[in-house]
Amino acid sequence: MLAGSHQIEVRRRVLRTLAYFDLFDYPLTLSEIARYLTGDGDREAETVDADSIREALTAVGVGQHDGYYHLSGREAIVSIRQRRYRLAKRKYDLARRWAGVFRHLPSVRLIAVCNSLALANADQDSDIDLFVVTRPGQLWITRLIMVGLLHLLRLRPTATESADRLCLSFFVTSDSLDLTPVHLGPDDAYLAYWLATLMPLYDAGGVMAELTARNTWTRRFLPSGGTVEPAAVRSLGRSKFWLRPLSPLLRLLEAPARSFQRRRFPPEILAAMNRGKGVVVNDRMLKFHVADRRADFSRRYRERLVSLKSIA
Repeated sequence: MLAGSHQIEVRRRVLRTLAYFDLFDYPLTLSEIARYLTGDGDREAETVDADSIREALTAVGVGQHDGYYHLSGREAIVSIRQRRYRLAKRKYDLARRWAGVFRHLPSVRLIAVCNSLALANADQDSDIDLFVVTRPGQLWITRLIMVGLLHLLRLRPTATESADRLCLSFFVTSDSLDLTPVHLGPDDAYLAYWLATLMPLYDAGGVMAELTARNTWTRRFLPSGGTVEPAAVRSLGRSKFWLRPLSPLLRLLEAPARSFQRRRFPPEILAAMNRGKGVVVNDRMLKFHVADRRADFSRRYRERLVSLKSIA
């Protein structure tokens, strides 16, 4: 049995975790609550064992259906999660197919599924978001090749068509894996969960582990780290050895690729570029999140917490 203030704290954290994922209509299993059990964002919290979490769930009286826990009155999100899970296989297959193509670029070090699909929580009309890590000095040329190919094949999302199309809006170099510069602070749980739920499709060798190691600040939100078990990651093999000599050529093409792409930026990118943390454009990071919804998620999360008497 837990006792006193510690018991109350675990109950509070369990409710906070369920409330966060409720924003995305995503109920959690017991093991997922343990994996994603949140802290406060301003200090590193302790990990909590499954028995203590189970006791807290019973005490706070949340709902449970088909092995999923959710806030009271939110039973409908269980069927939403199950429906989205069934949609995920096709999208994952497409993502893996294209990761299998892009991994042959010697400049590519990591390709991972991110955002809603990383949790198998994407809708029918959702696109497929990929996070890409490249070699230093080859960021722009890598993006040009990858995006250019998808553009030619009409596989990039548009204003009218996004279902199963590939969105490549976040690239970083392997020497810039610390994402603190784009973190919004103690209210930004989203980026911590985003990192914790990345699903690698291709890892050229220890890049995902290095990404985790360079972002230990996430432990203030997720003491467990939140990462998937290594056995759950079905990563593709290395690129073809005979393509590796292309790396010097890609480096030579970096400057022209940068100039070409910057000239073609749409007005909304130019207006937001480097004016905040949604659109970041430099030689180490290309982040094109014009509609960065993290502040809105934080606001809605706070409102949801206030609505829960045990946390308010």
